[in-house]
Amino acid sequence: MEYSSDIIIPKHEIFRRLGSLNKKLSENNIDYALLISNSSLFYFTGIIQQGFLLISQESSPIYFVKKDFDLANKFSPIENIVKLNSIKEIASYIKRDKTIGFELDILPYNNVKFYEKIFHPEDISDITPLIRQTKSIKSDIEIEFIKKAAIQLKIMCEKIKSFIKPGVREYEVFGKVQELLICAGHQGYTRMHGFNQEMFYGHILSGENSLMSGYLDAPSNGLGLYPGFPQGSSYGILKGNSIVSVDIVGCYNGYHADQTRAFAIGNPDKDFFDNFKKAVEIQNNVVEYIKPGLTWESAYFKGLDVAEKLKVKDIFMGLTSKAKFIGHGIGVEVDEFPFIAPGFKNKFESGMTFAIEPKIFIPDKGMIGIENTYLLTENGCEKLTTVEDKIIKV
Repeated sequence: MEYSSDIIIPKHEIFRRLGSLNKKLSENNIDYALLISNSSLFYFTGIIQQGFLLISQESSPIYFVKKDFDLANKFSPIENIVKLNSIKEIASYIKRDKTIGFELDILPYNNVKFYEKIFHPEDISDITPLIRQTKSIKSDIEIEFIKKAAIQLKIMCEKIKSFIKPGVREYEVFGKVQELLICAGHQGYTRMHGFNQEMFYGHILSGENSLMSGYLDAPSNGLGLYPGFPQGSSYGILKGNSIVSVDIVGCYNGYHADQTRAFAIGNPDKDFFDNFKKAVEIQNNVVEYIKPGLTWESAYFKGLDVAEKLKVKDIFMGLTSKAKFIGHGIGVEVDEFPFIAPGFKNKFESGMTFAIEPKIFIPDKGMIGIENTYLLTENGCEKLTTVEDKIIKV
């Protein structure tokens, strides 16, 4: 069995990424980095296998693999791949009393204490920000993967219309969306970085369910089917003359694209159409504003200012519990840098990809909004999702 050649991450791309991270490690006086998360292993080795990637200032990277060694050896361009029986074997490759970087925001405390015992570092550093900075700048091959994820969403939008009709339950439409996406090449899983942040493809919501907030860091949450996963599509029945919000993440070879479109059954209330125009206006103003060198938070405040001018600030991004962002980075994770939210004074850079998702919540009626994925270039934002910005009638 083989993967098609067009999805294998080439050696020069992997070493570009490693070089970028190694430079950041050097600038921060970090001697070693030991990467463990699946998203980082994929990003820096080209394939996820059970193991560890050791990056050193003194030698070439080493991919220690517990299972499956043969697959890692076949599909990763890392030159030094070592079969690993016990993590203690890695200690012989790490000098004592040196600084070691870990992804401390997601690594369990017990693991960290164990690593301290076997590696004897002088200091342990959190290198998550350095990894996320590296991932935030996309290469041409990454952009192509995101575009292919966006094609999945276009195919889904074209074919899902026949399933959205009165009498059908939300979760039944969601099931059809999953089928369509898998048949279009979706990998079947969306990956998030934030602790306890989890999502399955996205959300299909209507009416009261689209107004519900919840534990997920998103504008709308939905009730879901069970308390064990209280988000997303519910047992709710679609009604005539209503709006169905389809907020779905495409994923091609580990890379995501995020998109929201509203589908209209019959003739929904005029409020939905009026507020949809306002959501698009907020989106377009933010997208036109974003340029390299501006701060992430300034784009958030730009969107808030437009919402206030359009007299929807009180119902923008939620009702009682509002999302504190209007956009998020996207790539091998759905919640990458940049965060378009207050408090982030980091600067936009050419090569960043992100989703902008203004949502307006109409009390007692439902939510209406838009979301697209963009690439930032030196000349401004390029839209990567290709479905027209309109309410789609079914």
